[in-house]
Amino acid sequence: MLPNIINNYRQTIDNIIYENDISYLALYGSYARGEQKKDSDLDLLVAFDKKKGLLDLIGIEQSLSAILGVKVDLITKDGLNKYVKPYIQDDLTIIYAKKP
Repeated sequence: MLPNIINNYRQTIDNIIYENDISYLALYGSYARGEQKKDSDLDLLVAFDKKKGLLDLIGIEQSLSAILGVKVDLITKDGLNKYVKPYIQDDLTIIYAKKP
């Protein structure tokens, strides 16, 4: 189940997904577990249909942070450390996954 912070801005998030060729977006961390605090950041795992540069990622991160009112940390699936991956698997809550 997605937290209110995602559900309340779903249409805007969907627009960002479409505009940025996002093929996968998932929530993990404290928000996914329902353990967030006032100063918690929002952790998102993302994949794209088309290659994105660092400035693209920063722009998406800043857009989401401004819309949601919390700091967003955006990590690409390809950039995810193999040692960290097992620790976030249980938390993953899919926001969007493009159908093949």
